[in-house]
Amino acid sequence: MKRLIAGLTCAVSATAVLAAPASASAAHVQAPDPLAALKGQLATGRGVAFSDVTKTTSGGKSRVFSRLKGSLGFSRSGIASADMTGRLHVPEKDKEVLPGLGKLDRPERVIWVKNISYVSGGLFGEVLPEGKKWLRTPGMAFGIVGVSSHSVNAAEPATLKALLARATVKHPSAYSGKITFSELYKVSPWFRASFGGKPTAKEAKTVITWKLALGAGRLPARLTAAYRGTEGTTKGSTVTMDTRYTGWGSKVTVKAPPADQVARPDELENGGE
Repeated sequence: MKRLIAGLTCAVSATAVLAAPASASAAHVQAPDPLAALKGQLATGRGVAFSDVTKTTSGGKSRVFSRLKGSLGFSRSGIASADMTGRLHVPEKDKEVLPGLGKLDRPERVIWVKNISYVSGGLFGEVLPEGKKWLRTPGMAFGIVGVSSHSVNAAEPATLKALLARATVKHPSAYSGKITFSELYKVSPWFRASFGGKPTAKEAKTVITWKLALGAGRLPARLTAAYRGTEGTTKGSTVTMDTRYTGWGSKVTVKAPPADQVARPDELENGGE
């Protein structure tokens, strides 16, 4: 009897040892790939909320450059719409030198739907014609704030695919790597729209260092992306975008503003006189 019990014990132990790797392997296989998880969220009428804080660092000093938050609406192919509100943070000392800069830090709202953008408030708020609340901006897809922030969007399938393909560190809940402006511009409609034009030869070589943390369902939870500015107000500074995603699968409906409240760019001069 003892031999029988001992034999059964050994058999059970051996079975457990052999089964453990198989179970672990099965669990590993079942864990969704981040890109597959994102694609599983793509459905008309659904989306995700985001918030972004962009900072610049120069000479060892860091400051908030802009804040942006809103919601992204999906279609079955990717991001189809966005409703975003943000503002630039202009230092008081700069406002004293050039008072007109104060207009840049007024809250700005952007509605982007059917590849058309509408901007309200911000720099354009006071130069709109009477009775108009929105400006249709064909050349500035995401407004003034959007040009400077959240240009790397992990909720966009094309961007996430490009990031994962270039990841040098891969953990179950985190990835990191590098990608250039040129590489991102080629594959990402969101980057092209937010950048406001094709990168110069110098900008195209700019390297973005990024880190992506995954949350529930292996969906993007936080993306930090940093690069060295080469042009304009960020030249010589390190620009860091910190974007967080929440509410995956929530109901999102984005509609264009009423047509009678929308002004065209060629109406601004008359409205500003």
